[in-house]
Amino acid sequence: MRGISLDEIVATTKIGRRLLQALEDEQFDLLPGGIFNKAYVRAYAKCIGMNEEDAVAEYLEASHEVLPDPRRIAQQHASIHGSEPVRRSGFPVMPVLILLVVAAGGIGGWKLYQQRQAGRDQPPAAETATPAHPLAAPAQPAPPAAPPSTAATPQAQASSAAPAADQPTSPGPDRAQSPPVPARDHNTSATEAAGTPFELTVRPKDSAWVSIKSDGKYVVRGIIRPPDVKTIKAVSQVVFYTGNAGLVDLSFNGKEVPLAAGRNQEQVLVFDSRGLQPAAASPVAAQ
Repeated sequence: MRGISLDEIVATTKIGRRLLQALEDEQFDLLPGGIFNKAYVRAYAKCIGMNEEDAVAEYLEASHEVLPDPRRIAQQHASIHGSEPVRRSGFPVMPVLILLVVAAGGIGGWKLYQQRQAGRDQPPAAETATPAHPLAAPAQPAPPAAPPSTAATPQAQASSAAPAADQPTSPGPDRAQSPPVPARDHNTSATEAAGTPFELTVRPKDSAWVSIKSDGKYVVRGIIRPPDVKTIKAVSQVVFYTGNAGLVDLSFNGKEVPLAAGRNQEQVLVFDSRGLQPAAASPVAAQ
């Protein structure tokens, strides 16, 4: 009656031509039913300028429609759009995933903590290092010789202290002479010098293995690294051994001691209160 074609209604309402044709022919069994049919009727009426509520009332009277089953509406909607209704499972997936991530992070953190604790409990490498060369443990130096006594022997004291009555009373050359005095041993000066305290300072330029014995006792034995400085005090003798002579500096009583050795060469030095002993005079160096 208004000269509006069905194609124009399809273009305006975006409803399929088959559904609109079924609505015009009152073939309501071809329609989805329920609220969809009412929506189609409202869109159709609005497009052609009819009252929407009157059109819906006429449709309900003509179709004798009863309230549709919601499940049927869902099935019809799914069939129109070509998809199945989404079914949600009752299993809580996200909370379980979160719990798994938290548990994995806790286990990893505990293992890392145990590894760090094990690393702290291990002793330093310098304390457990052992010499790889036989010279690393120098032989015990010979103890210094006991200073010879400059006093007269008991026999000489007794003879000198004898009463004059036992000697001839007649004057002579023998009576005028004094008792003989023993000659001073030439080692006395060396013995007295050996009793003077002195210091030996060791400064590493890099990691070096050293063994230091002071007055017959080991005071340092292992790896020393910068800026660690070792000051050794002694009275009699200091025996210094290193397997890396080019990596240490020595000072005797504050004066530098040059080392004529390379980076990875071994060297044994013996010091007393007079300073560095010659190699021939050092029993450890001779070995």
